[in-house]
Amino acid sequence: MALKFIKQKKNITTGYSPGEKYVAKILYDDVIDTRKLSEMIAETSSLSRGDILSVLAQLETVIGWAVEEGNAVELGDLGKFVLGIKATAMATADEVDATTIKRVYLRFAPSVVFGKKIKDIKAKIQKLDFKGLVVNGEEEEPTP
Repeated sequence: MALKFIKQKKNITTGYSPGEKYVAKILYDDVIDTRKLSEMIAETSSLSRGDILSVLAQLETVIGWAVEEGNAVELGDLGKFVLGIKATAMATADEVDATTIKRVYLRFAPSVVFGKKIKDIKAKIQKLDFKGLVVNGEEEEPTP
């Protein structure tokens, strides 16, 4: 399967050449939630959708607990979830305390195996009917 994208007009305000530019934007087909995941897994296993849904719910809970405790959570060949922070740099070590942490976030780090799969994804442009669609370098109006 190819990565679908569209061309989007953007007003770039920073950098060495600000102005109106065009960028590729990922076109997501759908969001696969835990209910859909459970249905997909049930089709390929001997477990029921309810059993799988229960396990996925518990997985969410346990991953949450582990991350809240400051642990990284590795999910096999998929990768791992790790906490990260944005902090203000201080002149001396004594000045660094909890107030210098500006943001805490969760990062997903793909495994080497999964990372190679991501790098091998092919991209293809997706044609859509909406205002702002760019085809052959020209903006087109949607067809009525």
